[in-house]
Amino acid sequence: MIRLCYLSIILFTLASCGNDLCKQTVTYTKATAIYGDVEELRQVEVNTGIQQIVDPGKIYIGNDFLLVGEENKGIHVIDNSNPYSPQQVNFIQIPRNGEFYVEGNTLYAESMYDVVSYDITDLENVTLRSRAEEVFTANITNSEGQRLIGFDMEEVTEELDCNSPINAGEINFFAWNNQLIPASQVPSSFAGNSAGDIGTINRIAYKDERLYIINERDLFTLEATDELSLLNVAENVGWDMETIYPYDDYLFVGTRSSMNIFNTENPDDPRMEGRFDHAQSCDPVLPTDNVAYVTLRSNNACFGFTNQLDVVDITNVTTPFLHKTIELSSPYGMSISGDVLYVGEGENGLSIFDISDKKTPVLLQTDTSVEAYDIIAHPTASDRILIANESGLAQYEIDEQLQSLILLSNFDL
Repeated sequence: MIRLCYLSIILFTLASCGNDLCKQTVTYTKATAIYGDVEELRQVEVNTGIQQIVDPGKIYIGNDFLLVGEENKGIHVIDNSNPYSPQQVNFIQIPRNGEFYVEGNTLYAESMYDVVSYDITDLENVTLRSRAEEVFTANITNSEGQRLIGFDMEEVTEELDCNSPINAGEINFFAWNNQLIPASQVPSSFAGNSAGDIGTINRIAYKDERLYIINERDLFTLEATDELSLLNVAENVGWDMETIYPYDDYLFVGTRSSMNIFNTENPDDPRMEGRFDHAQSCDPVLPTDNVAYVTLRSNNACFGFTNQLDVVDITNVTTPFLHKTIELSSPYGMSISGDVLYVGEGENGLSIFDISDKKTPVLLQTDTSVEAYDIIAHPTASDRILIANESGLAQYEIDEQLQSLILLSNFDL
């Protein structure tokens, strides 16, 4: 009996010393939960007039207007009828909004636990059309029973035990009592672009009166007629899903390690029909004809080491295969206008490809004088593109030979 006690003391001492020796300094984003009255937030005024753009997010390009998301707060409305001088005209208040999509005169958006639709026929007097409540369910409350309504974000650097559950370099969610909330329990709405031409960095897509929304693992399907309603949640259909793009009878979903193709023959319950695996990386997908363009980028958030444009043959969507690889510097978003493919390369510029032969893109030039992240071709003006960069949204006119970009305006964001 004495020997066992003695041995226990030794083991406890060794374990304590081991923990003391294993420390590491880590930097991460600490997201501290905010709690409140969800019903009260559902009743906020829609139109609030012009507001300062502080934390811009998604961007949508219309014929003569722009919509710029303000992370977690709503959407700025910008009159772009004069592309040389865009002017703010309204702000659409949408609590906890990050993702949105426009189809015709309808704006679809995430808002806390809900998905909402708005009539944007009159952009200075937007009206709520429908609300599907509790699409993104979560039972996260504080000691007083108030529900989660958002997070306060701050970058933190501290010394932690090596076995700490906190993930360095990532967002870590904390409850009211400073306990970690598993990321899988946080609704996607707490963590654009459309019609005519859309950007490739989106988590919402519209197709045939259906709205499709992805988070990292699940695919939500909603009926998007006069009244929004949740039809189906396909759980765990992917891993690290990042982007969704509708094309023909399919949904092309980009993940950090694959391009997944979902058949929408049954629009209420899309089924994965094909998959193309690639090196782990950030991954927008842009399909056209029998080809899908996939950009892979090395980035700390994606843990990738590849910078390239993959040309994937999707003639048979059940067995997509790599047709060609083009090395790039740092590809982000893409857009197609006619027979031209534009690829934003961040601080490394804009690469322009001739895709008259869709399977064999030919690099025409890389303009390193611009900073380009997501690229959106104007829906009706084929000689105009809009480029999102770190300082704002720039509009360019492109000459007929595609040899030069003429700056029309630069809207600060």
